Amino acid sequence: MGRRTRRARLYRKARLMKLPVALALVIGVAGAVIAYLYLGPLSGLGLFVPATFLGAATFFAAGGDRPALVTALATNVWGIVTGTVMLVLAGLTTNPALLGLIIGGMTAVFILGALVPVLGFVPGAVVGFATTAAFGLLSGASGTDLSLPTGPFTVMLLSFVVGSVVLGYGCSLVVGRLTARTAAPAAA
Repeated sequence: MGRRTRRARLYRKARLMKLPVALALVIGVAGAVIAYLYLGPLSGLGLFVPATFLGAATFFAAGGDRPALVTALATNVWGIVTGTVMLVLAGLTTNPALLGLIIGGMTAVFILGALVPVLGFVPGAVVGFATTAAFGLLSGASGTDLSLPTGPFTVMLLSFVVGSVVLGYGCSLVVGRLTARTAAPAAA
């Protein structure tokens, strides 16, 4: 056996676990724990499970690394802020035409946020805006309500932060360890 072939065999790298399997296990378990906490012991906070998963999805869509965490948080928060402003303005009228203009105008505002480099990942802003708007409009909550468990801004902000930081970034660190390449034991 040639020297290179033997060396290649001795230093062959092996994965501990395939990426999709690691992601499924880690995010599945973490998601189950978060859902239990939100619906059980922390239910008084009104945290929103879908927003937490969307925060994690934004993190992974933005790249799934430390810079992606900054991008996901910044754009989700921008979407939450503009969604909250939309709810405040929408609370001032019942006219469908005006409501359409308010929603369209605030949509333009959150997209124009992309002119600021840290807000350049528009899908993150879309997710924050849409989730905040849906939560507020479907629950009848006012955009001026900043309390837990009913205030759209506060509930979405905390839910998205947990999603990006814990379910996204935290799980990515665990997944990274589970999928890291390790040196295979040397054959005798």
